[in-house]
Amino acid sequence: MSKVLVVGGDKVDSIRQVLLKRGIDQIEHWSGRKAGDMHGVIPRNLEMIVLVTSSINHSFTYRIKNLANKRGLKVVFTKNGADSLQRVLAAASDLGNGCRKTVYTWIKILTPAAGV
Repeated sequence: MSKVLVVGGDKVDSIRQVLLKRGIDQIEHWSGRKAGDMHGVIPRNLEMIVLVTSSINHSFTYRIKNLANKRGLKVVFTKNGADSLQRVLAAASDLGNGCRKTVYTWIKILTPAAGV
C-alpha cells in the first residue's frame, strides 16, 4: 500500500492516473487554495509528496519542503500535467531508492545537504 500527497492544482485527475499506474493506491490532494491547506498536517506513511508548482505560492511551497525534510520524505516538483510528472518520476527512479531526494523538473536532479 503506497500513499502520496499531491499539493497544488485544481484538476489533478491526469496526475492521479499517472500515480495509479505506478502502483500508488492512496492519493490525497490539497489544492492550496483553501486557507486550511496551509496549516494542514502531512499524513503519516507517505511515500512522497508531489508539488504542482504552477498553482501554489512560495510560502506554501517552502512550508511543505521544510515539513518533508524533517520527516525525510521524497518531494517531487512538477508542472501541472501528467507528462511532466511521468518524466520526473522516471528520472527519480533512475536515482534509486537510497536517501531522500528532491527532484527539480526544470533545472536538474539534486540531493540537498542535511539540515537544509
